[in-house]
Parts: sequence; C-alpha cells; structure tokens
Amino acid sequence: LVFLGRRSGKIRLIAKGALGAKSGFRGLLEAGNHVDIVYYFKEGRTLYYLKEVYVRSSAAAGRDSLDGLAVVLAALELLDGVCFAASPDERLVDTALAYILCPAAADPLFMFLVFEFRLLEALGALPDFFACSSCGRNTEDGLYDPKSGECHCREHAGPYETGSSVAAVESRSFNSTPPAAGPAAARISSELLELISDCCCESLDTLRQKEVDGKLRKDFGKIIHRTYTYHVQGYRLPDSLKLLK
Repeated sequence: LVFLGRRSGKIRLIAKGALGAKSGFRGLLEAGNHVDIVYYFKEGRTLYYLKEVYVRSSAAAGRDSLDGLAVVLAALELLDGVCFAASPDERLVDTALAYILCPAAADPLFMFLVFEFRLLEALGALPDFFACSSCGRNTEDGLYDPKSGECHCREHAGPYETGSSVAAVESRSFNSTPPAAGPAAARISSELLELISDCCCESLDTLRQKEVDGKLRKDFGKIIHRTYTYHVQGYRLPDSLKLLK
C-alpha cells in the first residue's frame, strides 16, 4: 500500500494478511480513504509493516458515479507520481484531502483540472499567468510558453509555432525583442484568464458547481498538462482518466 502522510511523506507499507476473509483491514484500505495509521518503523528501510488503521472519512466524489471515481483515482495516480518518499509536505496532503473530500462535481474532468492547478501551486510550480515576464503588464491575448514557464503580453508575445506552421499574435509595439516561444505555446484569451482567476480565488465548493465550455476546458487542460510535462518530475497523464465518458 502507498500512503501520503503529513509527517511521513509518501511511504510504502505491507498490510500483512489484508486479503484474508477474517482480516481486520478489510474495508479500511480503499483508495482515497483519509486514515490515521500506526506502522512499524525501522531506520534504513523504505518498506514497513502496517499495524493499525483508523478511517476518518472516505472519498466523497467517487460514491455515486464512475466519472467521480475516475477523477479521484486520477488524483491519487498523480500524487503517487509527483510525490517522493521521505519528503513530507503538509500542503500536498491538505490540497489532496480538500479535493478528495469535496462532493461530486457538475463537471468531474474540470474539477480534476482544478486539483492539478492547485497541486502545481503546492509544488511551487504554478506560473504567474497574470503578469508579462518582460514588462509586468496584463497578459490578456498574450502567450504562455510552458517550456520557459513565462507569460507574455500582446506587445511581447511575438511569433510562435503551432505544429508545422508559424502563427503571429498582433503586436502594437515592442520594448524588447520578442521571445522565441516553442511549439507548446498557448494563447491566453480573456476567458481563459478569467477561468484561471476563478481557480485561484474561488472555493472548491463553488468550483464544483461550475460548468465550463468544452473548448475552454480543453485549452485550460492543455496548459496544465504542458506545465507538468516541463516542470514536474515524475508526471504522466493518469490512466484513470480513460474511465471518463
């Protein structure tokens, strides 16, 4: 079993006999449970034996639908990939716990993207989407380059690659040479910037009731996925997302 603990960080434990019909662990070790545990610790080891489990709560979003279960499992996959053994960080636990205990969302996939967004913040890898890295101005209708992790306003966006073609963002004047944005660069529309602002400021309970246009959600997902790809070690797209309709 893998646990993410406030004081232990990510740890791997053996639950001896847990699959037995008479085991006291049965029903307590479901994925996403919020638990208190007691385990046998020995210096120099990376694998320990589980002794006791006390369940505080279970994942709320995964109870009523396959989509709800899929996004909870996807969050756990993501955590397992980006968290490292013996590196405790309470911010990661708090971020994960708030998401897992949040009731089912109107748009489960969008809610998972919100979790990814807030996890980036907890990991210290969230870019500043609101200020141009060249001049500090608003980035609306500018560009985000995930490779550098920088955003640029319209004046400093310059040309950027999209697949095999080259696109250009309208420019009025340049105070410096436009950056050479890579093929993963994305335009920051006013709608996308507003959605990012909501993800920064609104509560999870408010965001779970929000329904987002499919194209906007896709654009939001792309910039998050590309940010993880370039800046978060151990990241890969969770397989559990394949369960979504």
